[in-house]
Amino acid sequence: MILSKLLFVAAGFVFLALGVAGIILPVLPATPFLLAASFCFMKGSTRLYRWVMANRFFGPRIERIRGEGLTAREKISIYLFACALITPIIILTHSLHLRIFLILLLVIKGIVFLRMKTAPPLRRVPVRGNL
Repeated sequence: MILSKLLFVAAGFVFLALGVAGIILPVLPATPFLLAASFCFMKGSTRLYRWVMANRFFGPRIERIRGEGLTAREKISIYLFACALITPIIILTHSLHLRIFLILLLVIKGIVFLRMKTAPPLRRVPVRGNL
């Protein structure tokens, strides 16, 4: 019992590190790793699960993905950002294997975004000035 909890916690930290790297690097998808980290922490340690869910960077993202999903605008902007960073590498590299890998990565990322739930556009609350 204790060993399985330790394994879940260890896996949670690995997935969390990959998720953080995915936020920074366009090659890695952040969302699946953050979801996997929250699942592992939920199974291994309620304290770490609450910490991840209360974290201002990870918690809201995980909750939105679990619930309503990302808006179409967020999906498009994330995908275009990844394309803008990966396309020059595809063009400039001499390695055919790397080109194929990066193109497949972009295709898979696009398929994941297409299959993911799309939330309605975020509504902005009008701000009233002092009258």
